[in-house]
Amino acid sequence: MLLLAGLAGLGAAWSARQHINNRVQLLEDQARVPTVERIVAAYDLPAGTRLGPEHLALRQFPAAMVSSDSLPAGRLSELAGTVLRAPLRGGDAVLQVHATAQDHTAFSSHLSLGRRAITMPVDAINSVSGLLQPGDLIDLYVSFEYQRRHITAPLLQGVLVLATDASTQFVHDQGQARKGAYATVTLDASPEDAVKLVAARQGGAITAVLRPSHDSAPTQKAVRGDLASLLGVNKAPPAPSRKAQVIYGNQSVRGVSRLRSAPAGPPQSSGLFNLPQAQELVSAWIQSSMQHQPRQALSGHDAPDTMGADTPLDQDGDGS
Repeated sequence: MLLLAGLAGLGAAWSARQHINNRVQLLEDQARVPTVERIVAAYDLPAGTRLGPEHLALRQFPAAMVSSDSLPAGRLSELAGTVLRAPLRGGDAVLQVHATAQDHTAFSSHLSLGRRAITMPVDAINSVSGLLQPGDLIDLYVSFEYQRRHITAPLLQGVLVLATDASTQFVHDQGQARKGAYATVTLDASPEDAVKLVAARQGGAITAVLRPSHDSAPTQKAVRGDLASLLGVNKAPPAPSRKAQVIYGNQSVRGVSRLRSAPAGPPQSSGLFNLPQAQELVSAWIQSSMQHQPRQALSGHDAPDTMGADTPLDQDGDGS
């Protein structure tokens, strides 16, 4: 009887233990949360960091709470060499939008055949108070001295702005966009136009005027002379007297002609004049190529001669 009672007690204890263990395992399984491994920042990383293996780490996240844009451990190699767009704190998950691949494509690959990209500093070209953006069209005026007369005339019209500093239509510099300032402007030009820009920068002052993209009408207006001539307030010099006045002692002197103020002559003509030859827009080759070759790559050989033949100025500087 004692043996049977001992065996029954041992069986009951084993059964109770098994029941307790099974219950504990069931509760642990219910409380356990499935996790997934994701790429995180190993420590605080500022924006602009070129990511490498030393900047990244792996961490377990609850599967139900992880972001769908987070990167698994298998994509760790894809982040090597990319640039961080936004700052991350240590332990933050690295998302797809946080990293951007560097575009190593040469800028010259975006130029059409026969075209050139010329960069001008903003101290040599008026940049319209920093409002220029890639894709804008501008007119360039040059001011210079010729035969002791000041002349201002359009140099190139409808010039396409390719870039401001490192910001182009293909790659945008977010830092520059925030500051709203740049040091250089890159323009699209033909080889002949590029030579004219270099010569104009050396011998005169260049000013940029912003042009609407839908305006295709060039201008021939230029100006010579000083500001008084431009405003029409200059006076013609008095006609010199060819006779000398003789004063006799026995006659009363009512007035000496040379001591009286000469009557003001009529104002001279304004300094505005038209250039002898109409200019075409520098950017006209774009529309021309699109019309003739809509499905082919734009070619600079289809561009018309934007300036025409060089016309030397005459002695009066008006080219007529």
